Amino acid sequence: MATLREQLAQLYPTILPTDPTNPIKGTELLTVVKSRLDGEYADQTIRQHFSVMSAEPTSAIAKVSQGYGYYLRPAPINVVAGGNADGPFIENPLPATPAEIAGTRNHQREEKFRALYQRYETAERNSFPVHIEHTTAARQAAGVNKWKFPDVVLLNWEVGKISDSGYQIDRGLLEVKRSLGDQPFRLTSVELKVELSLSSFREHFFQCVSNSKWAHHAQLVAANAIQDETLVMELRRLGTSFDISVLSFGLTNEILDAMPPSNEIISMKEKDLEQWTSKVNMIQISSGRPREALDWEHIEDVRKQSSDFNEVFAWISKCLVDAKVYSFKHYKELNNIQSAYE
Repeated sequence: MATLREQLAQLYPTILPTDPTNPIKGTELLTVVKSRLDGEYADQTIRQHFSVMSAEPTSAIAKVSQGYGYYLRPAPINVVAGGNADGPFIENPLPATPAEIAGTRNHQREEKFRALYQRYETAERNSFPVHIEHTTAARQAAGVNKWKFPDVVLLNWEVGKISDSGYQIDRGLLEVKRSLGDQPFRLTSVELKVELSLSSFREHFFQCVSNSKWAHHAQLVAANAIQDETLVMELRRLGTSFDISVLSFGLTNEILDAMPPSNEIISMKEKDLEQWTSKVNMIQISSGRPREALDWEHIEDVRKQSSDFNEVFAWISKCLVDAKVYSFKHYKELNNIQSAYE
């Protein structure tokens, strides 16, 4: 008999509405699903699968960004064969299953590096990273959304402190910041690349410039070491001119290939993660100055286009209202629990 997850993956396309403005509530979805499942499963177990699977960008089930309910995630789009980011986008006429897509992506160097980068920032810098999934953004005419979304958004609290129970908001400092009209947090737009070369660095650099106009700060981060002196000099010059931080993790492709899949890196225990974070040889080529304020006009634009981006600001709002530091994962779990009882 197929597992619960496998059964749900087969059922979602036949049950979920395609219109996100008319989603199906969790309680209604539970009722419909239970009548079609082989085997007995607790309601809470099924609900947990809804929540977990809807958070996976390649899963067929998606959760609405505002309000409550689920809908059928649009099929991923692919670049035309032989094309590039400048070319037109078309739907894949024979889309792979969510499991096949996830399995392929999880083994890619780019995805492994993104997962390692997120875990490294959390462990080493007390940052709170969020992966922005480009494929779930609203579909636009070719070129409209080019270079609009970063790979990762980093949240750093300016009013945080370390306590026995973890990283917490200093309520006193938060109130002082609020009274002075200062933002109590910093947002960094991050563009990740496996490598930067003399033939590609300008394109990658200005991609980072383009998708970071809204943020306090921007980072262009390469997995591979950057050893060419001409390349280092050019990146340093551009970084200084445009206030972009350029970093290298110093990882070889052999190390990236040896890493476990990205989904395992994300969920890996700290003691197991150390064998990979210990291989990082961080080099900072350029250190850009942060902006004093966010560009809210740009933010409103990307929020309309990306549900992931919209969730980032809902998450920050939740932290500020509760005066507590939640990881993005914890915030999503709290939301899922709340929506399950709506």
